[in-house]
Amino acid sequence: MNPTTETTLRFTGDYPVTTVWLLAFGLAAAMWFLYRRELKFVGSAWGWVPAALRCLSVFLLVLALSGPVMRRETTQRQLGRVVLAVDTSASMKLEDEGGVARLLRAEKMLLGGTTPLLKKLTETQDVELVLLRGQQTQRVWWNRQKGKDVSGDLPGTFEVQADAPITNLDNALRDALGPVTPGTALVVLTDGQHNGPGSPEEFASTMKAASTPIFTVGFGSEVPPPDLSVVNVVTAESVFTEENLQGRVLISDSLPAGTPALVKITSAGKTMWEQPFNGDGKGERRFDFQFPVKELPAAPATERDKTLRLLNVQVAVQGERSNLEKTRSNNSREVALHLLTKKRKVLILDGRPRWETRYIHNHFDRDERWESKLIFDDYAEKIDDGSVQKLFPVTRVDLLSYDLILLGDLSPSRFKEFQLDWLLEFVEKRGGGLVLIDGFHGHLKEWAKGKTAPLIPVAWPGKSGTLAKNIVWHLTPDGERQQALRLSDSPSANVTLWPTLPEMRWAAQVTAQSGAVTLATLGASGSAALPAAVFRPVGAGAVLYLATDDLWRWRFQVGDLYHQRLWMQLAAWVAAPPFQAEDKKLSIGTDRMRYTPGEQSEIRVRVRNAAGELVSDAEPRAFVLLDGKEIATLQLEPDTTHFGVYRALTPPLKAGAYEIAVAESPSAARSDLRLSLRVADAGNPEWATLTMNRPMLEAMANASGGRFLREEQAATELPNLLKSIDRKQITIQETALWSSWWWFTPVILLLSAEWLLRKRLKLV
Repeated sequence: MNPTTETTLRFTGDYPVTTVWLLAFGLAAAMWFLYRRELKFVGSAWGWVPAALRCLSVFLLVLALSGPVMRRETTQRQLGRVVLAVDTSASMKLEDEGGVARLLRAEKMLLGGTTPLLKKLTETQDVELVLLRGQQTQRVWWNRQKGKDVSGDLPGTFEVQADAPITNLDNALRDALGPVTPGTALVVLTDGQHNGPGSPEEFASTMKAASTPIFTVGFGSEVPPPDLSVVNVVTAESVFTEENLQGRVLISDSLPAGTPALVKITSAGKTMWEQPFNGDGKGERRFDFQFPVKELPAAPATERDKTLRLLNVQVAVQGERSNLEKTRSNNSREVALHLLTKKRKVLILDGRPRWETRYIHNHFDRDERWESKLIFDDYAEKIDDGSVQKLFPVTRVDLLSYDLILLGDLSPSRFKEFQLDWLLEFVEKRGGGLVLIDGFHGHLKEWAKGKTAPLIPVAWPGKSGTLAKNIVWHLTPDGERQQALRLSDSPSANVTLWPTLPEMRWAAQVTAQSGAVTLATLGASGSAALPAAVFRPVGAGAVLYLATDDLWRWRFQVGDLYHQRLWMQLAAWVAAPPFQAEDKKLSIGTDRMRYTPGEQSEIRVRVRNAAGELVSDAEPRAFVLLDGKEIATLQLEPDTTHFGVYRALTPPLKAGAYEIAVAESPSAARSDLRLSLRVADAGNPEWATLTMNRPMLEAMANASGGRFLREEQAATELPNLLKSIDRKQITIQETALWSSWWWFTPVILLLSAEWLLRKRLKLV
């Protein structure tokens, strides 16, 4: 838009303006009366001019005492950017009162009528229309720079169906916004049924920091129709056959009070658990279940994977009122369960019972996927009589059966030479993970000498530690990209979370070795940042060094929220990758044992030669088969964390029975080794709740500095609300006239003109 300029005159002198002006008029008048007697000696009609010029120059000179300043204010206005994101998930095809689907109502609001709302907004803002398609976005139309950049005519319809399998109000909205610039606003038209990864509330908080308000427009009734639905099933993805399977079924209940209903779990037609109840219409309800795993029906003879079981969780209205529900498509959910034959193993070695290692041991001890062993040194005078030698794995094979070793503040002198060789072999050849946790006694420095030096990714150039206060964590760019360091579902919120966690009281002063990657630093106020988490692959395995043993302080007021999550993620990342199917040459595994439709599976493959040695230059391929038919061929890439391991991500998976086959090279045939993979139907999360999630939409709007609107308010109130984001760039230029040529040049010209005129009139 064209800039506008406003010019004003201000007075900034040390004397009152009124006094200066009165003085200026007074002296000018006195000057006039002083020189007017000259007029009787002048016969010309111009005789009064010299006196007037003298009076005017005196007036200007005295007026300079008021400090006149000329102010030029130029305003350049730019159109604000408005991104309209429309939810097209399956819940948006629900019909509320009036019998019109939610998506159709949103379409009519934006694109319908003689003057569509979308067209009206283009008169004052740059506008972009984006559809949310689950995890993805689809940019439909834009009109920027007052029509200079437009994608075409205004569309009449969205031309899509409300069929996206999930609603993501975090990652998908980030993608819809793109790079955030000043003067941007986000308008989200949705029923608020967020059921994808990420946190909409945390996303909204980051948008407030970027001065980008979010205006949420809510669709759907807030009064739930009569319905029952399975919201979630919380239970272990794997369990041992001699244990009891425990878990919780979460349902949404909006039935009339007293309506009889039943929740049950079956497997292959056999009822494993059930509980009758009466509906109360009060929303979410929880039912805890437990049953012996050994009572599950045996796997069918045709099933390759004998460890897989499928559970069907159902909820339904009983008796004469069974047709009462709004829909039955949300009444069941399938859950895959794997029967374990062995747990993953972790060995914890420390020089003393520190808080850190005690809490870590408790985390592993409570996790049914892990078997943990804890050894503290008792500092016996004779090494053979000490607890380390008594409890350390007796044989090499026993040690190599572990997946992860945590080594604390323990001297290598407490081990025998062959045990140190075993530890080296565990990392370099077995492919095991090693986590080093430094301590105040500084025993880890001793491991950096001799044969164990290759295991240490850092060096200690000075004293072993500092007792400085205010030591906080900061992730490096490499650490920000590492999933194992995610303590928040939102990547941007995770970066800002780390420095706010409780401070460390002690940290070792180290430098990263060549080839090592610093994932996080520790910095105290007024001091340089120290490497805090340093990673380096070693042979077939991986080593992670932590410069402090004060992570347990993160438990303050939040318990296991951050501490347990971090350690279990680090363990899954650094430990030797699990493989569910193995033979002499190939090992095949996946990152998880339970998947839902739409998710991707990470395939892991390890290749050995005829001598049993790991192969690092192989070019293996994985073949994904659904119901016996090949649906994808994956080129596996080397894993930078573990030597001799290759990884690939499958395409998004549909519900069904899968098999993973591997060929060692592009020209090799598929091996007979197969890994079975079952993607269980988790039901449609879009139908779990049939009402608008107003609390979350209000929270998003309030956290970002925007506002929540119901759909009937949006058409009239939204245009005025969006005008507030119009960007203005104001340039101010001030000229101090009293000390510039702009003021004194007229005075000089007036006096010069007076002198010349006086000379012509022969008054001098």
